[in-house]
Amino acid sequence: MIQKKTQHLYIAILALAGLLLFSGGDPVWAIDNALLFARVERGDLTVSIHTVGLLDAAKSHMVSSEIRGNKGKIIELVRDGSWVENEAVLVRLDPSPFEEEVHKLQGKVESLQAAVEAVKQLAAWEKNQAGQRISAREYDLKVAELDLERLINGDGPLQLAQYREEMEKAKAEQDKYASFARELKGLEKEGFQNPAEVVRARENAKTFKGKYEAARRRYTSYRDFVLPSLHEAAKAKVQNSKLILEQSRKAAGFKIATATAEVNKTRVKLQTAKSSLALARDELEKTVLRAPFAGIAILYEAFRDGQKRKPRVGDIVLMHQPILYLPDVSKFIVRTRVREVDLYKIRIGQQAAVRIDAYPSLAFTAKVQSIGALATENHPGSGGGKYFQVIMTLAGTDRRLRPGMTARVLINGDHEENVLLVPVQAVFRESDGKTYCYVFSLRGLRKVLVATGRDNDLQVEVVSGLKEGDRVSLVPPEQTEIQ
Repeated sequence: MIQKKTQHLYIAILALAGLLLFSGGDPVWAIDNALLFARVERGDLTVSIHTVGLLDAAKSHMVSSEIRGNKGKIIELVRDGSWVENEAVLVRLDPSPFEEEVHKLQGKVESLQAAVEAVKQLAAWEKNQAGQRISAREYDLKVAELDLERLINGDGPLQLAQYREEMEKAKAEQDKYASFARELKGLEKEGFQNPAEVVRARENAKTFKGKYEAARRRYTSYRDFVLPSLHEAAKAKVQNSKLILEQSRKAAGFKIATATAEVNKTRVKLQTAKSSLALARDELEKTVLRAPFAGIAILYEAFRDGQKRKPRVGDIVLMHQPILYLPDVSKFIVRTRVREVDLYKIRIGQQAAVRIDAYPSLAFTAKVQSIGALATENHPGSGGGKYFQVIMTLAGTDRRLRPGMTARVLINGDHEENVLLVPVQAVFRESDGKTYCYVFSLRGLRKVLVATGRDNDLQVEVVSGLKEGDRVSLVPPEQTEIQ
């Protein structure tokens, strides 16, 4: 009886403990800290990036004076901030000094053109006389070159071939009788004796050997000594004819040198005058500065006469000194930055939504045009986050938009449906680079290795390690068991 009472008491204690521990299937301490847990659920994941950027004109132009030195004086200037059309006059500079220069140089050019014609006629007469003398020397050179050509390709090779033929003929006769003598010698071994024929064959072979040696010496002598000397003599004659021709040309050139020099000198003067005239006309045209495209004219503020101000009528402007800035507001871009950790979420051609702080009702779409190649820091050396510049082209425009306005950008990334999701706070990365979650169980929390996919600022995709309905901790416990 005592044993049964003990068993009933033990069962009651367990039931009371279970009642205290659980409520609605959840641990009491987990209910008290429900905000520290989340369930693994299926849902849709949208990856997007929120950032802030600045509007800028896709195309802009800095208007400055192209006139050399300090000759540019403003006599007319477009109103600051005004809208201008393509080819509209932005700035007029005083044209008076350039008009005077053009008139003076025009007269100088005409005078030099007449002088060039006169010296050209004198030089032409001198050249005609020289041409007749040079023609005779050219004829002599032609004859010498023909003689050399005949020796190289005609007489020389022909004579050499004759000597070679004589040598080869004597060699053939020598070989014939030598071969005959060897044949007779072979017959003697077989019992056929003919000493007289053997002697005669050997004598003939010796005779033709002498003829062959003589023919070979004639051939080699002609090839190695006679013919080269004839070539050199013919070449010398050609060179001499060339030298005489060159001397004749120099003599003729000397006589027309004065006239030719005068022609060249006058032409140089004319060309210099023409270049100066073209430059003066070009600078005269540059006194009118026009808009290369439609846009808003913004006068450029800089230090002038000891103070920082915008240009005005009467100012002297230097070459390449900025006068006004002309952005093309028909097409805008947005310059913004994204964090290094978000760089994988964007790509060229990606769509984005843009809103302008100055006009909250305005909404535009944009497309990612370029992504910076180098990272920058807000405060270099501080160890802060790194950012990459991103440029987007804005679709559409509005006459109220201005460069420098603040733009709120939402870059639309990937969208996946029906994937396992957990809050980003539930995924912990340790020093080994692996990611873990702490999963609730009856025995406490289990440390589970998980593989993650894409994420946004709120949720992360779970590829493996968890299942739908699991409860995970948003904070790491002090002690866990590793699965």
